[in-house]
Amino acid sequence: MADTHIKYNDHSIISAFKDHYIVPDYQREYVWQDEQVEQLLADLLDAYQEDNRKPYFLGTIVTCDSGGQFELIDGQQRLTTFFILLCAIKQIYMAQGQQTSVLENLIYSATMNNDGDVINLYHLQLQYEDAGNCLELIEKGKEKPAHLTLSGERLFNAFQTAQKFLGEQFPEIADLKKFVVFLLNKTSFVRIETYDITDALKIFETINQRGKGLDPMDLLKNMVFRQVERSKFKELNMNWKYITRALEKIDEKPLRFLRYFIMANYDTSKEKDGVLREDQIYSWLTCNNDQCRYREAPFAFVQKMMEQVDLYVKCRMPDDLSQGNVHLKNIPLLAGKSYKLHLMLMLAASNMQEEAFAQWKAVVESVIYYGVINRVATNVTERTFAQWCRSLRHIVTPQQLDEFVQETVLPEVRDWKQDNHSNFLRLGLNSMQQYRIKFILGKITAYVDGLRLGKTTAEDLTVYTQTAVEIEHIMPQTCENKEAYGVDEEEFPIYLHRLGNLTLLENSINKSIHNDLYESKAASYKQSKFYITSSLPGLVDQGQDTAINRTNRLLRAWPQWNKQAIEERQEMLYQLSEMIWNIG
Repeated sequence: MADTHIKYNDHSIISAFKDHYIVPDYQREYVWQDEQVEQLLADLLDAYQEDNRKPYFLGTIVTCDSGGQFELIDGQQRLTTFFILLCAIKQIYMAQGQQTSVLENLIYSATMNNDGDVINLYHLQLQYEDAGNCLELIEKGKEKPAHLTLSGERLFNAFQTAQKFLGEQFPEIADLKKFVVFLLNKTSFVRIETYDITDALKIFETINQRGKGLDPMDLLKNMVFRQVERSKFKELNMNWKYITRALEKIDEKPLRFLRYFIMANYDTSKEKDGVLREDQIYSWLTCNNDQCRYREAPFAFVQKMMEQVDLYVKCRMPDDLSQGNVHLKNIPLLAGKSYKLHLMLMLAASNMQEEAFAQWKAVVESVIYYGVINRVATNVTERTFAQWCRSLRHIVTPQQLDEFVQETVLPEVRDWKQDNHSNFLRLGLNSMQQYRIKFILGKITAYVDGLRLGKTTAEDLTVYTQTAVEIEHIMPQTCENKEAYGVDEEEFPIYLHRLGNLTLLENSINKSIHNDLYESKAASYKQSKFYITSSLPGLVDQGQDTAINRTNRLLRAWPQWNKQAIEERQEMLYQLSEMIWNIG
């Protein structure tokens, strides 16, 4: 860092904003939200109230001198927020009839454009396309446009947060003016100035190498950009934005994708259990260029990330039911909307042929099902999936997949299933979340309906899990004559919520039956379009070898309902579940 082409200068706000800064289009957009803006303002207020004569250090910014303007390489979030704060102060000064010339000189200055016309050039210019003309609108006190990019929304939100802070903390203009003196003169930071973009990016990496201030996704971007000529920044940035915007559309954390991308595609076996934690990502990347080759082939590396993010999005939010996607749609219904561990497996399987990939989706649903039923810990699941990725990335054909499932997946799942039967027989609303119980009932109900129609393929569960379908307690929740069902007071709440006592029923039917005895409700059950419900009081017999009769062999009917019937039906549901989620 002793290079004569690198300068270190101390600056206050009033001295720093005499210069012009640009945030180049290859930089990330403004990402600060209310929380970060409020924290910065609160820190400023604390420092001011503690001792307004003492300088307050704001950290460092990294710049590259590009001929009279400083290109911001690191620190744009803070500097942009300070620029917005100056605009907010100016608006208050104007409303209070105060002199604004000093503030205006920090916000913009007069210069000539290429046509010789005098224009006001802002001291901070955001060149990335998502910024639009937001800073100009903010400075002029214009209303927020109706349609803004996410970055634009954040810029205007930061302005509103600053206005609210100033108004609440300094209702009297005299008090605000004293705070402004502190802000302009006593806040300080170090501006690191370089004349070469490579030097600037290297300093950026050094400052942030422990993840302070920026996350590994930003640091990876910086490492990749350092490998290409400046003339290729725009092209590379377009590819990078493709990745980040794809993740934004599905509201996904970039770091989760980056973790899964690495574990799915590269060897992380040296990490504990093969699992790469978020705080290890950057150090892993710096030590594993031999695997990723982002230095020798940065565009190829980013292209691989683009292909994987496409797959990630398709598996997270499948838009149809083809090629096994119904199984991917089922996983959030089973494991919860926030469950995403399976996406690591899908990325690792990206080399599979279409047929094999579709089969793999069904296997993954079954694996997750058995993990849920048997309460396999998340860290165990993640460790297992990370180990599987080492083999998955080399599998291409259905035959190779079958061998992997038989040799690797099945032994692991059998370990999980040691108490599977007893775990299932205890399953119910008192032991598992309602959305999971509804999914399991829905899947079994759909399976039976499919068999009855002669279908063997998986069906969309939407019709079974929608709000128009409810979980019906066959033995009613309000039961005055518990002895009629063969249960005592202590047993009643246990058997009431057992899966065997639950069935899916259209709410239009459910509203009419209330808490009637089973014999009274049986006629209503027969009206259901779900065969596993309509057949509760009696199976429909149609011929010797029809699809319905083949289905009937798997089912039972109960003319009377009691404790024994609940246990028998729970066992029947178990046998059906083993047919549905059987891996092979």
